[in-house]
Amino acid sequence: SKLVTARAAADLDSAFQRNVAALERVQPADLRPSDITARLGAPWIPADDVVTFVKQMMEADISIHHLPELATWTVNARQLEWSAAGTTDWGTHRRHAGQLLSDALNSSVPQIFDTISDGETERRVLNTVETEAAKEKLAKIKTAFQSWIWSDPDRTDRLARVYNDTFNNIAPRAFNGDHLQLPGASGAFSLYGHQKRGIWRIISAGTTYLAHAVGAGKTLTMAAAIMEQRRLGLINKAMLVVPGHCLAQAAREFLALYPTARILVADETNFVREKRHRFLSRA
Repeated sequence: SKLVTARAAADLDSAFQRNVAALERVQPADLRPSDITARLGAPWIPADDVVTFVKQMMEADISIHHLPELATWTVNARQLEWSAAGTTDWGTHRRHAGQLLSDALNSSVPQIFDTISDGETERRVLNTVETEAAKEKLAKIKTAFQSWIWSDPDRTDRLARVYNDTFNNIAPRAFNGDHLQLPGASGAFSLYGHQKRGIWRIISAGTTYLAHAVGAGKTLTMAAAIMEQRRLGLINKAMLVVPGHCLAQAAREFLALYPTARILVADETNFVREKRHRFLSRA
């Protein structure tokens, strides 16, 4: 990761210590085991842990080889071909637990076929009863593994560390609009921090969902974002769409924040059939 690289560079040259400090400030918090989905076939779970799972739960010695480059798992589980655990408890007589384990590791769905002879020809027919039985055993294996994998404290700490170091490396972008001056806005308004953050996010990221509570000032946030984008040359014309019953209120609040703004309001006086063509020609 970048932090590991920066620390290695800082060990050689203290000038890189500031890079280490900057990266440490934005590191995402570690995910807890309850936040991590540990499924059979996940590439970050070592094959040795799957072997241990089979040894403890099915009382069988198997070998597993994982080829990360091809995302394939090979299971050698001859002991499960004849044992009660492999053909009854964790598998079926048509698909033993070793084969089902391979299905789980390779994200395959088991299918059991019967071969039917029609004279000189043969055809394969899906045996739905045996297939459903195999699927039930497969689900049992997957569920048992997800419970087992976090049952040992040492294994939990080790795997959680591996997962966080490998995958938990994206910090969501933070938007800070404290620097916004909003030229042209009325001095009678002093926008809150969440409004300025919303304005800056709209300007910086474009598509934005303002999931603020009723009365939190979303209309002013949108109005300021529109005017700032126009001032910066990011947009030419903007359309603000609101429910009909909020139209007059939105227009009033927009003009209250930007008294000199030139806006067109599609209200009942401007958007009637007789005036609609003229109204749209001005838009």
